[in-house]
Amino acid sequence: MEHTHGRLLRRAGLSSLLFLAACYGLLRYPDACAAGVQTGLSLCAALVLPALFPMLTVSAFLLASGLLQLFGRPVRGVLRTVFRLPGESAGVLLMALVGGFPVGASMTAQLYEEKRLSARQAKRMCLFCMAPGPAFVLSAVGEGVYRSLRAGILLYASVCLSALLFGVLLSARAKCAGEARPEAGTGGVVRLASPLRALDTAVRRSARSMVQICAWVVLFSAVSACIEQLPLPPGAALLCSCFLEVTAGVQDAARVLPIPAVAALLSFGGFAVHCQVLPYLETCGVRLSAFFLARAACALLCGGICAGLLRLFPCEVSVLSQAGELVPASGSASVPAFLLLLFTAMLLILEVEPGRKIW
Repeated sequence: MEHTHGRLLRRAGLSSLLFLAACYGLLRYPDACAAGVQTGLSLCAALVLPALFPMLTVSAFLLASGLLQLFGRPVRGVLRTVFRLPGESAGVLLMALVGGFPVGASMTAQLYEEKRLSARQAKRMCLFCMAPGPAFVLSAVGEGVYRSLRAGILLYASVCLSALLFGVLLSARAKCAGEARPEAGTGGVVRLASPLRALDTAVRRSARSMVQICAWVVLFSAVSACIEQLPLPPGAALLCSCFLEVTAGVQDAARVLPIPAVAALLSFGGFAVHCQVLPYLETCGVRLSAFFLARAACALLCGGICAGLLRLFPCEVSVLSQAGELVPASGSASVPAFLLLLFTAMLLILEVEPGRKIW
C-alpha cells in the first residue's frame, strides 16, 4: 500500500513539474515557442512525411495483404534458430532497418494484435526492431554532416549490426529464461487479401500513425526552441539537444564528439522518437524501464561496433562548424574503448533479473 502511495506521489510530482515547466516556457518565451512549432511543421512537411509515410504505408500493406507471411517462409528456419521468432517477423525486421524508427514497432504491434506473435515475442521485437532509415543516415548525417558517404555507410552498418546483435542477445536471454522456440510448422495457410482492401487499410493505418508522429515532432521542436533560450552551459545544452531530438542532436554532437558517440546517439534515437513509439509499446505491454534500458544497451553496442569498424576502415571526415567553416572530426577509435563499450552493453543487457519479467 505504501509502495503504491509513493508511486502515485512521484507521478503527481512529475506531472506537476512538467505542467509548471510548460507554463513557464509558454509565458516566458512565447515567440520562441511559436517559432519552434513552425519549425516542427516545416520539418514534418519537408522530411518526416516524405520519408516515413511511404514506408509506413508499404509496411502496413505487407501486413494487410498477407504478403508478409509469404515472404517470411524462406527464412523461417533462420529466424526460429537465431532470433526465436516466427517467419512472419522477417518482413518486420527488414522494414525496421530500412524504414526508420517507428516502422518496426508499428508492424510488431499490428502482428501482436492479430495474434501472430506471442506477448514475449512482441516485447522482444519492440526492443531491437528500431533503427534510423538509410536515407537519413547516409544523406543527412553522412553527406550532410560529415561530408562523407563513407562515414554514413559506417554509421548505418553500425546501427544495423547493433540492432541485429542485440536481437540475438535477447534471444539467447529468452532461451536461458525457458522461452519455447516457435514450432517448425507454424505459419499455416497463407491468406492473401484483396489488394484494394489491403491498400485502403494500409493508408488509413499509416495516416493515423503519421498524425501522432508529427504531433510529437512539433511538440519537441517547440520544447527545443524554448530550451535554447535558457542560459545553459554548453555541455548541458548539448546534452539536451542530443537526448531530445536525434536530427538536431546529431548535428550538434558531430562537432565535438567522435563518430562512435554519434553512432550511439543514432541508435538511441532521442526522446522524440521514443514518444512516437509509445502507443506501440503500450499495445505490446513493454514497460518503459525495459525500453529505455534496451535503448541504452543497444546504443553502447552500436558505439562499440562503430569503433571496431573504424579500426578496420579508417575514415577522415570534416564537419561544418557554427561559423560555417569545415573542421576535422575524429574518425578513429581505440581498441580499449571498443571493448569497454561492448562490455558495458553486456552488463546492461543482463541488468534486469529474469524474475522481474519486463522483457
